[in-house]
This record gives sequence, C-alpha cells and structure tokens, in this order.
Amino acid sequence: MYCDGCGNQLTLGGQYCTKCGKATQPGGTATFSAAGQSTESTGAYGGQTGTTAGAPARASAADGRVRRNIHRLATLWMINGILRLVGIAWMMIFGRMFLPFMRGPVGGPFGGRWGWDIPFLGGLVPLGIFLGFFGVLHLVLAWGLFEREPWARFLGLVLGFLALLRFPMGTALGIYTLWVLLPEPSGKEYERLAQGGGQMNSAATSS
Repeated sequence: MYCDGCGNQLTLGGQYCTKCGKATQPGGTATFSAAGQSTESTGAYGGQTGTTAGAPARASAADGRVRRNIHRLATLWMINGILRLVGIAWMMIFGRMFLPFMRGPVGGPFGGRWGWDIPFLGGLVPLGIFLGFFGVLHLVLAWGLFEREPWARFLGLVLGFLALLRFPMGTALGIYTLWVLLPEPSGKEYERLAQGGGQMNSAATSS
C-alpha cells in the first residue's frame, strides 16, 4: 500500500504517511511545517491542537548571553585587577629608583635621599592606595562572577561604567561588561544562575 500524496510505502496499520504526514485512514488529518518546528493536527471532532518548538529555542538563544560570556568576562576582570596591582606596586617600589623626578633633593651620604617630603610624593601614596583599592575590587568582581554571587552583577555594572573612562582598554572592557550584564533579560538570567548555585555547562562557557 502506497501513499497517494507522495508515493511512499505505508506501514501496516499506520494512520499517517511517515514521509509527508498525510492521513491514510479517516478520522484525522495532520500537517507539518517545512522546517519541522511546528505541528498542527485536527481530530475527528474538529478540535485543533498546535505546538510550537521554535519559540522556546529562539528564547533560549536570546536568553543565554550571560551564560555564554560570564566566564570570559570574569577572567578579563581578574587579569585587569592583577595588572593594576602589579603596576601600582612597581610605581611605589621602583618608581623613584628609575624616574628622576620622583627623587628627593640632593643631600645625604649617598648623594640623594628618598623625598617623602616632596609634595608630589606626599600625594603619591594616597593615590597608590586609591588605585590599589580599585584593583582589589576588580579581583572581588572576578571572584563574584566566577561564583555567580547575587551582588556581582551590580558591582560589575558600577565598575563597567567607571571603566569607560579609561581609554582604550578600560573602555573596551566596560563596553563588554555592560553588553553582557546591563540588559533586562541578562539580569533575569543572572538571577537564575545565582539561584541555581552557579552550575553551568563548561562547554557552553568556553564557546
């Protein structure tokens, strides 16, 4: 027995053609979309039922921005924080050794002295502490994103806006951070990740 619609051989007792979906027995008709994403069937009593498989797939693709990028984002903030702290440590420890304008006036047994009394150096230590504080915040943010802490998204948005002022690398990192965390769907997705204990597919994060 063959289907009169496509000519495919029918299985014994089957009500529909396995190739084109045409009903082979009375009591029901069925139609299938060309993409196979939605189906609609009409029974013997005229009732209509329909299912759409494409909508959840599209929603999942649009709603996975945080899941796909959060690991990479946390890594970038960790690297940024480490580089900032290393730079500040170099400035505080070796700056006066290699930069003449950071040395004190001539005097002392070695022909010069470390000029902590110079006005510039008087503000250098507080500046280093201030910048170092932000370096620590970057590392805290990286840890929070890795662990999917609920407060990490808010901290990331704050530091992301501030990073826009540090052109060009900070600006690029700030734009990327805001692109991942700022949209409303990203906020809802991050909440789900945080409530779920931060469990995430490692293959998806590395893609």
